Amino acid sequence: MRAAPSITDSLPAPAWLRDLPVVVGNLVPIAGVVFFGWSPTALLLVYQAELAAICVWTIVQIPFAHKRPNNAIDDRFRLLGPLQEKRGAIRLPGPLPPVYPRNLPTLVFSVVIAPVVVGLAFFAFALTRPTVTEADAAAFLLGGAAVFLTRGIDTYREYFRESGYREHSPRSLLLVPFKYLFVVGLLFMVFLGLESTVNTTAILDPGRSVLALAIGKLAYDIRASRLERDDDRRSLFSLLYGSKRTEIEPEPVEMPAGEPRLRTSMSQRAAIVDALLHGGAYLAGSIGFVTTLIVGFGVLASSVGIVVVGLGLGGFFVALRATIRYFRYGTLEYYCYDDVLVAYDRLLEEPQAKLDAHTVTGVTRSAGRLDRLLGTASLEFDVYATDETTVELFVPVPESVDTDDDANESVPMTVPHLSEPRSIVETLGLSWRLDDED
Repeated sequence: MRAAPSITDSLPAPAWLRDLPVVVGNLVPIAGVVFFGWSPTALLLVYQAELAAICVWTIVQIPFAHKRPNNAIDDRFRLLGPLQEKRGAIRLPGPLPPVYPRNLPTLVFSVVIAPVVVGLAFFAFALTRPTVTEADAAAFLLGGAAVFLTRGIDTYREYFRESGYREHSPRSLLLVPFKYLFVVGLLFMVFLGLESTVNTTAILDPGRSVLALAIGKLAYDIRASRLERDDDRRSLFSLLYGSKRTEIEPEPVEMPAGEPRLRTSMSQRAAIVDALLHGGAYLAGSIGFVTTLIVGFGVLASSVGIVVVGLGLGGFFVALRATIRYFRYGTLEYYCYDDVLVAYDRLLEEPQAKLDAHTVTGVTRSAGRLDRLLGTASLEFDVYATDETTVELFVPVPESVDTDDDANESVPMTVPHLSEPRSIVETLGLSWRLDDED
């Protein structure tokens, strides 16, 4: 389903107003240092809380990111990879923007990694400061609530109200917590360094040192906020990792005018059986090995709880794999025109891919075990080779990155479990290229 253009048509806020939540969030710890004598421990706890707040609000934003990531995973990642290839969105009631299923893999990654990142940050903190006073705990609660609230206000205003979600992919959103993790780590090391020198010089007393770092953090956040909105400048993190400017603006797959000559799809029964078998087959890999180990250990230990955990783990991954397989192929309908084949998703109401008949180099009809069970056959369409896209973590220079969508390129296509597969080949005039493996 096509994305809604915007939540509101209001004009962008002036620069000073955009920086206001960042300023307020940083003024709280500065005020705490100046008026309440917050210690380095209290200030570090507030910055740890801000890291946690950034992770939470990033997770909230990910489902709505409009752009496609420039290093998208694919079907080689069997569990979640197929979802990133999906085009289209699901509209939500009310003023919220649409949710994009292709963002689910990044969302799952973020939900798993965020507690690990925050936990490691607090663990490093606890190693050097095992004792937290009541005053430090109170500062943590007050400052943490303030930064969580200001980050939330900033997220609402810039991302939702001003349609900032249309400028980001889920990958570009992850730049903020990665960057802030580095900042928190740097502040932590500076604190440790200052603590070893404050007693050796009259210039750097504890109060001045803590205040200087808090003000420096404020200056950094304001600069980062303005660089984010400046099209002519880039931060070092953006140069190394990429940013919203290196991500792909989605384009719809163009369909020929008029009604297709043929519409076909696998039956609902075939789609369900296909999904269940692919889900069960997932146990043949590492997940099945781990599940067997846990269940076996539970049996040897005579522990019903361990056995249930093992079976639950295996069942979860089987169900997830089956659901994604169904979402990948079970919702597709194939539109055949005179010389174009389009895969159309009925659930998302969005064409997913197409191939032009003149680019096809071969068509293979096969009937595996599942096809023989269902009385169906599958087709594989090969097309002229196109340039391979390298999947990289870093997208260093925006000007050298291809941000064009390949939506309308002719791509290889798999059409599984059809009762009358030859009808597609005949409609496209490709019977002479058919290689029947039966």
